[in-house]
Amino acid sequence: MPVQLSCELSLLMAACESDMAFVAAHDRLRDRIDWQRFGSLARAHKLGALAATRISRAGLAMVPEETMLMLDCYRRDIVTRNLAQEVGTVQVIQLLAAAGVRALAFKGVAAGRLLHGDVHNQRVSSDIDILVAAEDMASAEAALAAAGYRKDWPGFEVNSRAQPTLMYLAHAFTWVSPDMGLAVELHHRLTHNPYWFDVRFDRLWQAAEKVALQVGNIRTLGPADMAAYMCCHAVDHSYFVLKWIDDAAKAVTRAEQMIPDPDWLPSELGAVTAVDRTKELVGALYAGIEGETGLPIQERRLSAGVARAIARIEEADFGDDTRRLADLPREIAGTVRRAVLGGSLKAAWHDVFQVLADPRDARALGLGLAWQPLYAVLGLPFSAWRYLTRP
Repeated sequence: MPVQLSCELSLLMAACESDMAFVAAHDRLRDRIDWQRFGSLARAHKLGALAATRISRAGLAMVPEETMLMLDCYRRDIVTRNLAQEVGTVQVIQLLAAAGVRALAFKGVAAGRLLHGDVHNQRVSSDIDILVAAEDMASAEAALAAAGYRKDWPGFEVNSRAQPTLMYLAHAFTWVSPDMGLAVELHHRLTHNPYWFDVRFDRLWQAAEKVALQVGNIRTLGPADMAAYMCCHAVDHSYFVLKWIDDAAKAVTRAEQMIPDPDWLPSELGAVTAVDRTKELVGALYAGIEGETGLPIQERRLSAGVARAIARIEEADFGDDTRRLADLPREIAGTVRRAVLGGSLKAAWHDVFQVLADPRDARALGLGLAWQPLYAVLGLPFSAWRYLTRP
C-alpha cells in the first residue's frame, strides 16, 4: 500500500531526528509548509516542545508569530511540568523505598533523560509511571495512602477474593500526589496484556539501570527491556501519538548500540511482532528525511497496518475516551489485530476478555479468576448496557 508523508509530518519527523535533519528538511520543504498545521500536528503528537526547540535553534524567521507563540507557550508549560514530575518521581521512589518496596520508574523523566538527553525541553509525559512487584502492590498502595496520596482509579475497592481478577483486568492504578496534584500510575506489570511481555519483576530489577536526575537517582528499565516495552506500548495504543513511536525508535537504537548480541530482545517478549511492526513504521516515517533512504516513500510498499497508522498520525484527530455504540465495529477489529499480535492463545483470550469484562464487574460480582468464563458471559449484556446508556 503506497503512502506519502505530508510536508508537515516529514518536518516533524526530522525534528525527532536532530537539529541538522530539521534544518535540512526545512530547506527542502520551506515553500510548501503549512505552519499552522505543523504547529497543530506537533502539539497533538506531544512534540510541541521539541518543535519549538528546533525552530528556536535553527533561527527560522518565517514561522508565523501565532504558531511560534503557541509552541513557545507549550514548551514553557512542558518545562514546568517536567521539573515538577522529576521531583514527584523521586519523591514516590523514596517513599516506596522507605516502606521496603522496590520500584522502577519508567517512561516519564527516566525515558526522557536516557533517550532524549534534554528531558525538560523535549519530552512530555502526562503522568509518573512506577512499576512494583505484584506481590508488593498492597504495601505500595498502603504507603501512598499513608503519605496522603489519593487513589483516583479505580474509585472503588474489591474483596480479597476478587483482587486477582481486578489485577488481571487492569495493569495499573492511578494515584494523585497531595502537594502538586501529579498523577502517579502504579503498575504491577508493564503491559495491559500480561502475555505480551511476561517478565518477572526480579528479572527487571536485576537488569535495571540507574538514572541521575537533578534531584536524586532512580532506577529504570534496562536498555533491552525499555526497547521491548516501548515497542509494545506503541503497538498497544495503535501508534496514534508520534511521541510514543519516537520513544520506541530511540529505545531500539540505544539497545542495539549498547548490546552487541544481535538477539538482544528479552526472551519473555511474547509479542515479538510488536518490535517488527514498530521498526517497519519507523522506517517508513523516517524515509521522508533526505539521506535516510534513496527510495521515495510513495514508491515503497507498506503493510496495511503501517499505512493505516500513518494515515491516523496525519489526521492527528484522536477524539476522546468515550466509548460509543458506533465505535463497536472498529473496537472489534482492533481486538482481532491485537489478538494476532499477541502470539499465543492466552494473549488472545486476555484481549477478548478485557472487551467482554470490566473492572466494575469485578466489584459487583466479587468472583475470583477461576470464574473468567462467567465474567465473559455476563460481560456481554453489561457491556451492551454501558454502550447504550453512555451519551
